[in-house]
Amino acid sequence: MASPNDITMEDGSSINIHEPFSIQENIGQLNAIDKSAVQLMSHAATALNSLTTPSLSNSSPDAAEPKVDASAAKDAFKQSTHAFLTALHDIDVRMKRQIMALEEAGIVNLNTISRGDPNAPNKASLKPNGLGAVGNLDVGWLNSRSTKVERDMEAELWDMARKLLDSQSDKLKSS
Repeated sequence: MASPNDITMEDGSSINIHEPFSIQENIGQLNAIDKSAVQLMSHAATALNSLTTPSLSNSSPDAAEPKVDASAAKDAFKQSTHAFLTALHDIDVRMKRQIMALEEAGIVNLNTISRGDPNAPNKASLKPNGLGAVGNLDVGWLNSRSTKVERDMEAELWDMARKLLDSQSDKLKSS
């Protein structure tokens, strides 16, 4: 599905399809993602406002309740929901493009299976995968097996308790 913000490429022989985006183009795309996120929030607010009933004004308590046009509210909700989903899809596509650009640049390695051959065996890698695992070792699991933090915290608490008891005993001696 094409995004409304996609750039159409001309049919020129000088355009290389596999040429990576420049830094300026990546920053421009991140800026477009930011603007789309603002639009996403606006569409969500519009959709929610179309579902709410207007409140009575405090100026005239005798005034009749404002009438709500159900079909207009339903149409507004549908349009806002459609615009919300379109903006969400746009953000999703652009974020995936940015992630792929980071992978191509070698900045992150989030892919354990090569994109070319999904049936290829997993190769062990010592690069962090961005999820807390290095190779087949989960750093979080290794850190949870250490009791050093627990022992240090216990020593700190005993030290604080000793200081508190010493200060209380000094107060009792002086009174």
